[in-house]
Amino acid sequence: MGDEILRVGHLGKTFGNNVVLRDIDFTVSKGDVTSIIGSSGSGKSTLLRCINLLETPTCGEILYHGVPINGKDVNASEYRTHVGMVFQTFNLFNNLSVLKNCVIGQTKVLKKNKEESIAHAVTYLEKVGMAPYINAKPHQLSGGQKQRVAIARALAMDPEVLLFDEPTSALDPETVGEVLAVMRSLAREGMTMIVVTHEMAFARDVSNHVVFMSEGIICEEGTPKEIFESPKNARTQEFLARFTQN
Repeated sequence: MGDEILRVGHLGKTFGNNVVLRDIDFTVSKGDVTSIIGSSGSGKSTLLRCINLLETPTCGEILYHGVPINGKDVNASEYRTHVGMVFQTFNLFNNLSVLKNCVIGQTKVLKKNKEESIAHAVTYLEKVGMAPYINAKPHQLSGGQKQRVAIARALAMDPEVLLFDEPTSALDPETVGEVLAVMRSLAREGMTMIVVTHEMAFARDVSNHVVFMSEGIICEEGTPKEIFESPKNARTQEFLARFTQN
């Protein structure tokens, strides 16, 4: 869609003798919404964790604006301010209020002053519909509310790319919609996102790029129309057939 932000080249990841990722190649440009789909255990979340340097790739490279970021001299914390992540299990600080969860990264990592950080946090909490809960602790919130706070926290760091690792899989069915609505809104506003998801309707309707993974490799990628209406790979066809039958 625009300027290339991330390029993943020949990426591999092994844990002992277990090969989790093999020869992964794809690119992300400004404004892309890339959905990564596939069965559980296909390597999707590991790929996302490698992109965010929470896992160290075994081989291959990740380029951020053309610069390799998986070398020994890379400041991972600084890189993560540009490529943020929303986790499946929220990863909120349970001892901090909603507001403080969204402020702490700005003050500790970005070194912004407290007043500016609070104003910025409130802006994004309003955006995700969580401003009325700024003084609540995470244990007082539903799963959907926690995830919306986690999204606001990630946005408050002003990332260029936002990674979502199965953001709705830990939620009750009735709260999935509120999180997907926030993500749809971000997509409409042009946020660059990589989303590991089992929500096929989101992948089909919101993404402009869909990647299907199986057994640690990319079997097929393309536009939602190409992947959902005329998949060429037999594994893609088999995977998607399960969803069209539901």
